Amino acid sequence: MKYTSLNYGGEEFKLRITAAATIDLEKKLGGRNPLDILMAVESGNMPSISSVLLIFHAAIQKFHHGVKFDDIVNLYDQYVEDGNAYTDLLPVLIEVFRVSGFFPSQEKTQETSTQQANQ
Repeated sequence: MKYTSLNYGGEEFKLRITAAATIDLEKKLGGRNPLDILMAVESGNMPSISSVLLIFHAAIQKFHHGVKFDDIVNLYDQYVEDGNAYTDLLPVLIEVFRVSGFFPSQEKTQETSTQQANQ
């Protein structure tokens, strides 16, 4: 199964958002597509910390059952305390969306480009 990892504090956190976690996340985000929140970065708008941490919480559930949102908040506080920045998490979460099927894979994109070129 595809996943991406965040190595922090001597632990490897495997991250992937499942369909069920996406549906739950959309409810927590007031019906917004979580990808829209991260794509706001492209237009210079930073997503809220609460949105980023909700996405991170949803992504961690597949492989780390029972992690509560408060655990994610505490992990984030320690992450920042150790000199990391909020913006350091954004590329990790973009990779989470890639492995979770929100973006076509590189192979699929190349295959589509090749098919279009051959037509």
